[in-house]
Amino acid sequence: MAMYNALSVNDFKNKLREEVEKICKNQNKNFDNEKSRGEAFSYWVSEFYKRNNRYIDTEPDESLLGGSSDLLCDIYLEDETNKKIWLIQTEYTGIGKKSSNQHIKEDKVINFFQNHSNLKNRDWIKKNGNKIVKEKLLDYGNYLKDNFEIKFVFISTGLASDRIKDQKDKYNKQYQKEGLEVSCELYDFSGLKELYIESLSIEQTIPELVEFEVPEDKLFVKEKPKYSIITCVKVNTIKNLYKKYQDRLFSYNIRTYLGEKGINRQILETAETEPENFFYYNNGIAAVCTQLELKKNKISAKKFQIINGAQTIGSLRSVDNDSNLEILIRITETASTSTEKGMNEKVIRFNNTQNKITLSDFRSNDPIQLELSKKFNEHKAILINKVNYLRKRGDKISRSGDYNLKLEDLAKIKYAYFHNPCHVISNAKDLWKVGENGLYNDAFGIDGEIKEILTEDQFLSNFLLPVLLYENIIRNCEEYIKKKQDLRYLKRFRYHFLYFYREIIAHFNEKTNEINFKKLNNEDKLKKFTNLAFEKISDAIIDLYIDEEDKDLYKNAPIRDLTISKDHLERLKKKILSKLVKFSNPL
Repeated sequence: MAMYNALSVNDFKNKLREEVEKICKNQNKNFDNEKSRGEAFSYWVSEFYKRNNRYIDTEPDESLLGGSSDLLCDIYLEDETNKKIWLIQTEYTGIGKKSSNQHIKEDKVINFFQNHSNLKNRDWIKKNGNKIVKEKLLDYGNYLKDNFEIKFVFISTGLASDRIKDQKDKYNKQYQKEGLEVSCELYDFSGLKELYIESLSIEQTIPELVEFEVPEDKLFVKEKPKYSIITCVKVNTIKNLYKKYQDRLFSYNIRTYLGEKGINRQILETAETEPENFFYYNNGIAAVCTQLELKKNKISAKKFQIINGAQTIGSLRSVDNDSNLEILIRITETASTSTEKGMNEKVIRFNNTQNKITLSDFRSNDPIQLELSKKFNEHKAILINKVNYLRKRGDKISRSGDYNLKLEDLAKIKYAYFHNPCHVISNAKDLWKVGENGLYNDAFGIDGEIKEILTEDQFLSNFLLPVLLYENIIRNCEEYIKKKQDLRYLKRFRYHFLYFYREIIAHFNEKTNEINFKKLNNEDKLKKFTNLAFEKISDAIIDLYIDEEDKDLYKNAPIRDLTISKDHLERLKKKILSKLVKFSNPL
């Protein structure tokens, strides 16, 4: 961790330049050309956000809004699961020695932060936006109605004056006063450097040893059955801990800081307006460690982890130190670092059950997830090679050619394939919820039943085959888009393709089970099947899109409404299956 904190201005500048230059090379762009350099930097930013925000659905290739007539937005990123949209404007100010000394222009930032008022107007978007912008941002009004959180993010390698930073605060207060889920963020060179360092810290191992001092007169020690210390500390103690260890403190936590909204905004307001009462209003922080010692007023904790309190710590990072602001903290010594079962698993589970929705990380240590990790590690498939299954936050992304697959994406792929693509888009969180309205058993079970051990056939048919077909769909969509940019929207229907792939397989397998993983895990046979399937499905989707676009019924969301409508799903299904009657099994 220390080497990241020691990253100098020049180190980061050189690192950023190298990575942007590499993107230019990979995309056949001229790094010496200012426009090309800016586009490559936008791509770098998009990759950075995608890599560090687990639920972002938009791929970097489809996130860039096309240069001219982009309505002041270089990047569009979407998280359907948590209902978040990032609209990002970037500027790469130069490559020379003084590149990070150029100041950001105030009017550019102001125009961007007040762009919300323009984007609410669908006619304005249609009149002023390019084709890619229209595809993405015509949904803006509908996202607001659907309670999406919209983030306007300005990122520059230049310097931001205090006056410009005040503009960010001004618009945040304005949007908050209006009761909007709209916020503004500003990162100049130093801010981007801090963000970069913070992202690197997430991949680090948990701290070997954490030490801090606590008030001697505010200690309670419970010796048995588990050695625990309960105390309260000043806000600067917690802020210093986070400053030193950052997200390494939260490796066991099922969620990271969720931003200054909702309950977190209330935490911040309470800390600022009633610091003397914060201790009584807030549940505090719960932590575990493998060895806990108390000498006088100094706590030493090995493998120290905060398992509940990320929102509190995140909210208090920007609060001024106040002697009246105290926080409750409980530290419990446990036998091991494992979170898969036993004491740690229960402490984490019971300390986080106050949330209305069970997030996917909460399921990451379930037996079926461990079984899937094992099975994916044992098998390979064409197109994707071996799957690197990322079942929890902090799992290492493979850069060796393996196929990186997140738990959340597998849930969407499998549920769309066997059940319904619309629900995957409109209510993805249900896929890792258990209990009432939860679809976890459908997403990861076989015929609705979760199995702790999978046979080879169960794994291949129910998990690996849908992943293989999903990758084939993504590649086919990209090929179509290369030929005709107007068909970019096809990728938004990728889960529909997957659903209809299974319907077509079922159609041809009514008499014999000839189409299966073993058959399709062959380049020639996969091509024969998918050439037919993809063509029929894409034709139907294109016809539907053109038909509905001509009616101009979708004033706010011409594509989103189509992807979440079960009525349109049935229309597509009838049309696609009717075309298959005259075709024989392609294999």
